Formats: sequence, structure tokens, C-alpha cells
Amino acid sequence: MGTGYHGGFGKTFGSRKPNAKVRISENAEKMKKQYPLTKMGFFGEKGKHTRVIVSTSPEKTSLDFYQRLCKGADIKQLENKKGRIATFSDGTKVVHRLITKTVGSPAVDIKIIGSSDIKTQKIHFIKGDK
Repeated sequence: MGTGYHGGFGKTFGSRKPNAKVRISENAEKMKKQYPLTKMGFFGEKGKHTRVIVSTSPEKTSLDFYQRLCKGADIKQLENKKGRIATFSDGTKVVHRLITKTVGSPAVDIKIIGSSDIKTQKIHFIKGDK
């Protein structure tokens, strides 16, 4: 049985074996035109307590960001069923939650293991004209 859509959570891919060759930094490089990375290793703009990416459609943008950033990782549903977690072969984890304490603001949490051009960070996707 092949990997495919497993419904439910924004049509993200179901669980699959992580690709040992894929690193989060390689995925970030491929998506840098749409989601630039600062020299310090952060996505988006500095917010009050988190990083912020402004979009006319925060849910859609957060799903696109998560799927592109996590390509090749092992993706599973969180135990509490409130999001998805992607685990890379080096142990780096990326969590996507559509529903957060900030209404209408999906979030992506990145926890880097080892060295990377990307820093550990939390990103909220907020509605705005951009």
C-alpha cells in the first residue's frame, strides 16, 4: 500500500519512512523565494512573542509552508489529534497546528536538533494584506 492522502488534517500526507538524505535546511532552500529565511535563521517577521507570517489566507499558507518544509520527513498525527508532527532523520521536529490559542492563527513550531542554518522557532500565520 503506497503513501497517499489520509484525509482529516488539511490533506497532508500520512505517515511514511523519513528520507535519510533530506534535511530541513535543504527544504528551506527550495522554498526561499516564497518564505525567505533571515541571516539569523528565522522565517517571517519578528512578532511580540513568536515569528509571524502575514497572509490573506493563514490556514492555506500554513499548510503550504508545513508541507514544503517537511517534505521527506516522517509525518504523523499528534497524540492529542490537534495537529501533525514531522520528524526528520536527524531528530529535528516540526509541528503544525491549525487551531491555536490565538483564534484564526495557525502555528508551526520548529525544534532543530544539531546544527542547522535554521533556528528553533514558533511561527504564527496571521491574516493581513501581503
